[in-house]
Amino acid sequence: MRNLLIILALLWLSGCAYKAEQAPAGSWQAQQKTLTQLQNWQLTAKLGIITPDERGSLSLFWRQNSLDYRMNLTNVVGKRVFDLSRNGLNVQLTDSKGELHQATNARELVQELTGWDLPVEQLSYWIKGLPGEGDKVTYDEYDRPKTISAHGWQLEYLGYTQINGLWLPSRLNLTHKDTQLRLAISQWELK
Repeated sequence: MRNLLIILALLWLSGCAYKAEQAPAGSWQAQQKTLTQLQNWQLTAKLGIITPDERGSLSLFWRQNSLDYRMNLTNVVGKRVFDLSRNGLNVQLTDSKGELHQATNARELVQELTGWDLPVEQLSYWIKGLPGEGDKVTYDEYDRPKTISAHGWQLEYLGYTQINGLWLPSRLNLTHKDTQLRLAISQWELK
């Protein structure tokens, strides 16, 4: 009996020593660590933008390479709305007329040239289903982000798809003041 109590006590103590970095495979803690380390990916999606002045449906192509990225938006007939890229600290936007604009802040540059308030830097995390530090998050029944509130934005994850064992968002809505973005991701490619 005494040996059984010692074994139970050891099992209980080992259970108390559980750490997030030793999260079981398939758990949200393990996935979150993997998604954080996922620095090279690309996606194709449809993006709906609703503002007080306009409504539009665009095609989005996004390629992320570590901190650098390229985001290309085209309209329904395939004409470039803009091509936004970051290389190091330099942000460049090529507009629909082919004119090149440069800045150090992507969100401000996009807003200045289009009037759209797009949280470009945060989107690279949110689009993977990763909340940022300090973001307010609620989780679904599978412990995946269901909603995120941050920087004045409200995100709602409406669907996930499994790619290479990871649950990645397939549909999400983003709302900020009078701007609403609806994103439907049709293809993920992880590198």
